Amino acid sequence: MNARSMGRGVLEEDSSSPSDNLKLVQAERKGTAGERIKLQLSDGSCFFVSEQDLRNENISPLDLIPDFTITKAAIRRLQDGWLRRQVQEKALSLLARAPHSTFSLRMKLFKRGYDSPRIEQTLSWLTEKGYLDDSSFAESWLRSRIDRRAEGRAVLVAGLLRKGLTREVAERVVKGFVTARLEHENAVKALDKMRRQGVTDQDKLMKKLRSRGFSFPLIRQVLQDNPKGST
Repeated sequence: MNARSMGRGVLEEDSSSPSDNLKLVQAERKGTAGERIKLQLSDGSCFFVSEQDLRNENISPLDLIPDFTITKAAIRRLQDGWLRRQVQEKALSLLARAPHSTFSLRMKLFKRGYDSPRIEQTLSWLTEKGYLDDSSFAESWLRSRIDRRAEGRAVLVAGLLRKGLTREVAERVVKGFVTARLEHENAVKALDKMRRQGVTDQDKLMKKLRSRGFSFPLIRQVLQDNPKGST
């Protein structure tokens, strides 16, 4: 457990030695509300920390005066805490703009240069907090998709798979969201649109409806119940 020594305010660990310590040259608050603290150390390095990160190391902002000494192990933890917080803030910012699946958020964070361990740590944190949920994302995507296109379950599942969801999640959400009645209504809508576009051949209609993800039994039923000119 960390403890500060009296007098000089050294953050010490049981295994530390003088060579494991660095001195603080300057601490400067940054940000509109001073929420970031820039630390400049005696080896020429500098990095940002938050007050929460400091508290995790039993350091008070009042301790941050020139020559305050910090072990290199504590510095590594402070740096890691700040970087972890940066990934979390970026992930929350992306989620605030639009819904994301775990896969799509992982890819966006990776493209922004964050390393895999911190990304996975952040994704787990978001999931635990309830900010990231593939089932909720799937439902949101389905709702938007169905409003724009009349498609069957097979195509909808395939669409979710392309979004990076697992087959188990995709099939479960589609089954729960797309009822038999809704899929039947979508098949009728798709058939009506195809006929308005000039497609009248039964075989072509069957192939096109199949490509939209509707099952053969449903296609046959819809074609039987909606003969040409009665849709």
